[in-house]
Amino acid sequence: MDTKLFWGSWPVVWAVLISGLAYGQSMPGEIVGEKLPVPGKPVHGTTSQLSEVERDMVDHMAPQQQAERLLQYAISHHRGATDEIKARVKQWRGQIKQTDSLTTLMDVALNGDDLRVRAAVFEIDLAVANLAKSNEEADALLKLGESDPQRAEYCIWYLGRLANRGVEPERIHSQLRVWAHSENEQVRLRAVSAIADIGSDDTVEDLVEAFHHDPSFPVRIDGAGCGLAHCGMLTRAQRMQAVPGLIEMVEDKKLDAETVKYGYRALREITDQKLGDSAPPWREWYAAHGTETTERFRQFQKAMESQP
Repeated sequence: MDTKLFWGSWPVVWAVLISGLAYGQSMPGEIVGEKLPVPGKPVHGTTSQLSEVERDMVDHMAPQQQAERLLQYAISHHRGATDEIKARVKQWRGQIKQTDSLTTLMDVALNGDDLRVRAAVFEIDLAVANLAKSNEEADALLKLGESDPQRAEYCIWYLGRLANRGVEPERIHSQLRVWAHSENEQVRLRAVSAIADIGSDDTVEDLVEAFHHDPSFPVRIDGAGCGLAHCGMLTRAQRMQAVPGLIEMVEDKKLDAETVKYGYRALREITDQKLGDSAPPWREWYAAHGTETTERFRQFQKAMESQP
């Protein structure tokens, strides 16, 4: 090799390398690496798409491990994970069980902000119980719940999930309304929670009613209040439908102070507003901004759904 030629061209080569490296490097002032703070918005280090390697790993797992790994990926917002759960869940029926690790993952997923991941939990939960998503299964659970009070809570739990997955939603909702007025506190709690799982517009009124008027504190707070503000399957726009009823609720002088406190908490969580525990400012805010806030939540949801 002509070393003079090589070294003579080296400044050009070096300049090209430096230029390429500079293009891929962080920009001046950009916070990366050890300077990256934990608080703040997400900073993506890799694609969020479920990778070929991850999908291949799942293919070689037993059903139990498939369900747990894919739910973990779904919680981590790997695009395609919920699709994989939907495609495989029918094969998991009778093949998976409620392990400690699956229970933990399901609890994390149900407390996350992604309703698709919550729906994936319902799919897995039905597979664990070996329940088909069919009208016949819903019919059997409805009859069992009515004829055997000892099994009612079990039936109610899965009926809410079936209704959310599109199985007999109107019929199931109608019966859940009946159970929501049972003399048995636990049955009412389970029924109100199941109504929140359905996720349809016409469940909002039921939840507001139970939050305001049920005689049991757990039913009011853990069932209806949580179902309106955080739990269940209502979208943010749907939750906004509860605001007028919640304002009426917190104005009720006959209502205990603790429930009123949770009413204001629900208002703040639903709306993202930091108003205090006083009804008039909430009425003023809703009159001025309720419609536009609901539409903003609806448009944000559409934008999220349109992402690949």
